[in-house]
Amino acid sequence: MKARLKSSREAFCRRAPSSELAELRSKVAELSAQVDSANNSRAEEISKLRACLKETAQIVSELRSDLGSVKGEADTARRDINRMQESLKLTNGIIEQLAAALPAEKRHEFASELFRKFKSDQPELLAQLFKSMKLDLKRWHSWDREYGDNTQSMVREFECPAKHGPEKLSLLRSKLLALGIEVDAIDAVRDYRDLKIGFAELEKRTQPHITFRRQIAGLSIKSSIPPNLLPPLSGEALWMASKQSNPQQKLDWLQVADQLLQQPDSEIKVLLLKEMAATRFQIV
Repeated sequence: MKARLKSSREAFCRRAPSSELAELRSKVAELSAQVDSANNSRAEEISKLRACLKETAQIVSELRSDLGSVKGEADTARRDINRMQESLKLTNGIIEQLAAALPAEKRHEFASELFRKFKSDQPELLAQLFKSMKLDLKRWHSWDREYGDNTQSMVREFECPAKHGPEKLSLLRSKLLALGIEVDAIDAVRDYRDLKIGFAELEKRTQPHITFRRQIAGLSIKSSIPPNLLPPLSGEALWMASKQSNPQQKLDWLQVADQLLQQPDSEIKVLLLKEMAATRFQIV
C-alpha cells in the first residue's frame, strides 16, 4: 500500500511540470498572436498616416502656388489702382481748370451736369469742383431736395425766369432733362402763344419733341411732351392772336392752341373753335 502511494505521488509530480509548461506555451502563443495583431494594426495606421501626409503635402504645395498667384494679382491690382488714382487726380485738375475758365452761363450748365452725376457717388469731388467754380453747393442741394422729381413745379419756374437766378434754372433744366423733359421746347410753345416768335421759329425750337405736318385738313401736330406740362390757353392770348392780320398765320396759331395748349376753361375753348371756323372761311 505504501509502495502504491509513493508510485502515485511520483507520477503526479512528473505530470505537474508538463501541464504547467503546456499552459505557459498556450499563453505565449496567445500573446504572440496579440502582438502580431497589434503590429498589423499599427502598420495599417502608419500607412494611412503616410497617405494623409502625402495628401497634406500636395494641398500645401497647391496653396503655396495659389498664394503666389494671388500675391502677383494683388501687386498688379495695386499698380493699376495707383495708375488710376494718378489719372483721376490729373482728370480732376483738368476739370477744375476748365470749370474756372468757362463763362458764367456755361459754368452753370457745366455745374448742373457735375451735380447730377457726382452728388451721390463722389460728393467730395463735387464739393471741390463747386469750390473751384465759386458756387454754393449747399444751395444746390437745397433746390434739389425742394423740387425732387416734381416736373410741374420745375416747369412752372420757367414761366417767370427773372424771379430765379441762372444757377437754379440751370439745375432745374438739368433735372427735367434727366426725366426726359426738354424745357426749352415748352418755353418755345409759350413764346409762340404770346406771339413772341413765329411758326418757323416754333418748329425749329421744338424739334424733335414736337412735329408739325401740313395736311389738307390743316396742321397735324404730334408731341412727346406730357400735356400737363404745356402752357395753358388764356383769354388774353386768344384775344391778341385774333388781331393778327394774316389769316394763315392766325389759323396756324389757332390750330397750335387747339392741339397743344391746355384748355381749362370751356368758354375759351368755344371761342377758339368759333375763331378757327371764321378764319378758315376767310381763307377760303
